[in-house]
Amino acid sequence: MRRRLPLARLLLTLAALLGLSLGAAPATQAAGDEEGTALPVAYHCDLAVDPLHKHVLISDYVTGTVLVADYEGRLVRTIDNLPGVCDLELSADYRTLYAPLARGDAISVIDTGTGRQRARYATGAGTAPFHAALSGRTLFFGYGEQWEASIGSLTLGTSTPTVRLGLIPEGEFSGAPLLATSPAAPDTLVAGDQNTSPGRLSVYDVSGGTPVLHETVNGPGGSSDFSDMAISPDGGTLLTASGAPYHHPSFRLPDLAESHTYPSTSYPVAVAVSAQGDVAAGVDSVEPDPDVYLYRAGADSPYRTVTLAPATGFDAGSLRPRGLAWTPDGTRLFAIGEHNDEENLRLVVVPSANRPTTG
Repeated sequence: MRRRLPLARLLLTLAALLGLSLGAAPATQAAGDEEGTALPVAYHCDLAVDPLHKHVLISDYVTGTVLVADYEGRLVRTIDNLPGVCDLELSADYRTLYAPLARGDAISVIDTGTGRQRARYATGAGTAPFHAALSGRTLFFGYGEQWEASIGSLTLGTSTPTVRLGLIPEGEFSGAPLLATSPAAPDTLVAGDQNTSPGRLSVYDVSGGTPVLHETVNGPGGSSDFSDMAISPDGGTLLTASGAPYHHPSFRLPDLAESHTYPSTSYPVAVAVSAQGDVAAGVDSVEPDPDVYLYRAGADSPYRTVTLAPATGFDAGSLRPRGLAWTPDGTRLFAIGEHNDEENLRLVVVPSANRPTTG
């Protein structure tokens, strides 16, 4: 799946190749293995990190598989028969993976130790669940297409898990909304619209099991078309990546008041926050700009930047949307990259990502 460069971006790329000055670029540190590990897929939807087994999980909606790699980026397993798999949600003890299946109209429950499916819960014909977020013993999922989307839930921890649909009115979102929760604020559910400009963010109180709207903002901070969301370790701040603006803003929870801005560049596509609060702000950049900017919480400038590939041509290395994930201890960062001259994606491991580069 290759993308055609917008005209503005193409001009920027040509300028970079011809050595024209368009402003000073920040110093860039290539990943330890800047090319990464070639993956047997050309698309991905989400990735998650399992510290119990030291695995990285990568979902591919197109092939209906979840790839399992170790912390060095080596593939160790493929989990098949997951039609339309998208979001990957891990239980608090990392022993269980919950995966919505958009082409299977179901939620798959998988043992992370064996890679085998324990159960599959139907969500209803044509529901197409895409996104998910775990809040205590309730898995909320965004489902549906166009303006018939809504939020559903799967109640866990009972002998008969229960699926509920239509927890918010249809038409609130243009498609299955992105969802985010935090163990530090289990009663808060954030939903974001991926397909509208200005973008829509909504915060719900889910303490009673059914989302109750707390706040909705259209175009917060000038945002549109949300690609990714992450919540800070204390549960008090939402960070986003969206088509605009060309930086990574953050918003206070639950009122969505603008908070801190993490400078980056065009085009923001991913954001991840470590348990220590370090922020990875990812962009689909124009070479030779960095692909990832790493910040301490609340900082105005990055302590490190990362590029996924050397500048060898047009868009030589690009970060995939929702293509970043930290290990829970905050020492390693994983990135999913793509190259114009390759069909398949690559998994890049950034070791010691919590430390500034030296030398």
